[in-house]
Amino acid sequence: MYELRDTIVAVSSPSCDKRVIIRITGPDTVETCKRIFISPITKNKSGIVCGSVSVDDELSIDTQLYLFFAPHSYTGEDTVEIHIDTNAAVTEVLIDGLLGRGLRMAGPGEFTARAYLNGKIDLAQAEAVNEIIVSSNAFQLDAAEKLLSGRLSETTAKVRSAIVDCLSLIEAGLDFSTEDIEPESGAEVIERLLGVKGQLEELLSGSIRYESLIDLPAVGITGAPNAGKSSLLNKLLGKERSIVSHKRKTTRDVLSAAYSLSHCRCVLFDCAGLMIRPEDVLDELAQLAAVEALRNSAVVVFCIDISKADFSEEVSIGELIEPQILLPVATKCDLVSEKVLSSRLAELNELFGSELLAISSETGAGLEVLRETIDGKILEMEPGFATSKTAGTPFSEGVESSVALTARHKQAVTEAIENVGESIGELKAGNDEVAAMILRGAYQAVSGIESAAGGHIDEQILEQIFSRFCIGK
Repeated sequence: MYELRDTIVAVSSPSCDKRVIIRITGPDTVETCKRIFISPITKNKSGIVCGSVSVDDELSIDTQLYLFFAPHSYTGEDTVEIHIDTNAAVTEVLIDGLLGRGLRMAGPGEFTARAYLNGKIDLAQAEAVNEIIVSSNAFQLDAAEKLLSGRLSETTAKVRSAIVDCLSLIEAGLDFSTEDIEPESGAEVIERLLGVKGQLEELLSGSIRYESLIDLPAVGITGAPNAGKSSLLNKLLGKERSIVSHKRKTTRDVLSAAYSLSHCRCVLFDCAGLMIRPEDVLDELAQLAAVEALRNSAVVVFCIDISKADFSEEVSIGELIEPQILLPVATKCDLVSEKVLSSRLAELNELFGSELLAISSETGAGLEVLRETIDGKILEMEPGFATSKTAGTPFSEGVESSVALTARHKQAVTEAIENVGESIGELKAGNDEVAAMILRGAYQAVSGIESAAGGHIDEQILEQIFSRFCIGK
């Protein structure tokens, strides 16, 4: 699959970046860099070396070399990153020159594959690297970072250990059945296996599927400062996610949370209040972040404080954003009488060309209708966002406390659950030898998640995993 004796090279920075990063790893890394870098390189002295790199016979440019020597590098091999401020044409010439010196262009994910094959990371962590790269929202990124930290591997290690304990007890009874010893009873082993099965089922049911976190529609809550945005976010989520204050401009950043509706899921966020004329630099930065987030939203809930008498500010603010769907709502309806509410709603309906929903975060009035409206708007825009397509743990349980599983992980855990269940059945039937054989299958399935000792990963599976990476990672 991968030839570890080769020295590989690839551009590892985005094409849009001004600074280009060329990554090299393998046995000939240092010698290759010595031939093109016009400054001394000391072997085994990691760090940053400034100098010039020879692009061709006539051109050399200033650069920085980041040196990472084995076994303390990402790949476990000698690794160098060449950082240069240049263009695509010069980069191409430099890469061609390195290939001409015997280096090979890295394949998709080959740097991370080498980290895995050299024992620097396990397979679950290798997959997490790619999930971090392709993350499309904060929740997918958070889940990937937890996977990279080894949280799933820690969980499966405990399960593997428990399986080994049960397996040793079963096999002890088989191996020493004629000896004068008292192995643990079958009922006690079954009790232990039921605990293992429960751990695996809990891992599966309490997990977040990466597929359910990818490209979730964003629903933004906006409006003028102190329009009730943060109160609305907290009321919808059922928890204090955003700071609520009577003072203006309390919210400065974009605050997001995952949210489950009746038929779909979304990323619900609150951002800084919008103003026609920001008062200082902080206001300008907060407003830029808010406008950018809102323009990328599927639905924008535009909060208008109906306790106000003048709505000219809201009309002007509405022109700052260009969402796919604008959903204006009249907040703080509990602060006005029925008569005033009716007349002001009529005024707002005319100003915004749509019928506004009157809501109150204090009393909860109109919030269920708001949820249903958001749900319907998202499904109208993209029926594929329906919950049935992205089944998994409800977001109300919290991404923070969950382990993220890819489809491959889920398949492995499901297989292990089935094997443990079958093993329990065989033990009850008195077929201890068959039970032990099936239990070994459960161990192999769990081990395959991170390819730990005793696990086996087929080369085709490895190729499938790393083929999803981009070159240079």
